[in-house]
Amino acid sequence: MIETLTLIEDLRQHLGLDEDDLTDEDALLLLNKSYWELLDKFPFREKEVTAAFSTTASINLYAVPSPFEALKSLSIQNPDDDKLSPLVRINQKEYDRKFVNNTDDEDFPTEYYREKNCIKLWPTPDDEYTITIRYWTVLDDLIGAVDETPGFPQNWHEILGYGALWRGYLRLGDIVRCERIKNLHAQLINTTVPVESKEEIDSPTAGIEVLLNEYDV
Repeated sequence: MIETLTLIEDLRQHLGLDEDDLTDEDALLLLNKSYWELLDKFPFREKEVTAAFSTTASINLYAVPSPFEALKSLSIQNPDDDKLSPLVRINQKEYDRKFVNNTDDEDFPTEYYREKNCIKLWPTPDDEYTITIRYWTVLDDLIGAVDETPGFPQNWHEILGYGALWRGYLRLGDIVRCERIKNLHAQLINTTVPVESKEEIDSPTAGIEVLLNEYDV
C-alpha cells in the first residue's frame, strides 16, 4: 500500500516543487480534494457498513449512524421466525397520511421514511425489534501520518495522485498541463472498475443497480 507521505513527495516531484513551495498542508488539501471526488462518485466496498439497533415501543424516530453518507437498506427481524424482512421506503406525504399518534395503531414496522439524519418507522413499533441498517460511511480524510494510507484499493492510488496533480497545475496557473493530466485522470477512471461493479459483472445472478449521486435516500 502507498503511504500518504509517499503521495505527497510524488506530487511535489511531478510539480517540480519543494517543501517551501508546496507545504504538507497544501499537498494534503490537493490529495484530499482528489480523494473526496473519488469517494463521492464510486461505491467502494470499504465504505459499506452493516449495523443493527433495537427499537423501543412507542418510539418511531431513530438517528442514522455517524459518520454517514448514504442509506442502502433497512431490514427488520421477525421475532417469530428470526427472518429479516426489508422495510419499504415511503415519502413524507405517504408517511404523514398514514401516521396516527395513537398507541392502538402501534405494530410491527413494515415501512420507513428518511428525514434528514433520522429514520421514521411506520407503524410505530409496539415492542423491541432488531433493525439491520446497511449504509455507506464517510472514510477518514488523508492526514499524512506515518503508515497512513488511503482507504480504498491500491490500484486507485495512482488515480488519486493524478487527481491531485491536475489540481496542482491549476493552482500554479499551468492550464495546458492541467488539462492534459485531467484528461489522463479521466481515462484512468474510465478504465478502472470498483470491486463492487466487478462482483456484479462476475456473478451470474447479480442484478443491475444504478447508483445515483443522491444521499437523501
